Amino acid sequence: MLKKYFLVISALLLTACSSMKVAQLDPTTGRFPTKNQATIVKSSPVDLDSMKSLLLLPDNDFVKGQIGNINYFNATITLDDLETLIIQNDLTEEVPSVREKIGINKAYKAYKPFLWLRFDTRRENGKEYAQFILTKPDTLEDIFVVEKHLDYVWAGVNDQNTWYPLFNAIVDYIDENSKTWSLK
Repeated sequence: MLKKYFLVISALLLTACSSMKVAQLDPTTGRFPTKNQATIVKSSPVDLDSMKSLLLLPDNDFVKGQIGNINYFNATITLDDLETLIIQNDLTEEVPSVREKIGINKAYKAYKPFLWLRFDTRRENGKEYAQFILTKPDTLEDIFVVEKHLDYVWAGVNDQNTWYPLFNAIVDYIDENSKTWSLK
């Protein structure tokens, strides 16, 4: 019985692994290689070109690589980078911390405008969903929310099933809200 339990757990862990391999956009489709799609929860029309100069994103090499390969945002930084910039620009009185939403809002006002891409998860009816949320820090309005079910059992949580569809949704959002973006 214990051996059977161990085999089932091992199989589940193997199918749930994610390789997190940074991929290039396919030059013919302009998307990352997957047939799966993520679910759009919110998609507000905006002039994205006026907000593309700087993107604050999670401190994750995979996310940095994927966003970089989209080739849209002029620069990307992490929270640690933002903290360093706040200190280097002598803005610590105006922005004592960037680790909560109020601090992100203050950094936007004191340092320079940027968009904020963050990762979250939510649970509903016993299922867990990974979300990417694009937020305007000046108002803390979420302008784009996309999610994908984290299917640890059947499909697995991996690049093609989970992460590439989320990034493709970001590409679609850029495509719909930018007049300057194109595959290069």
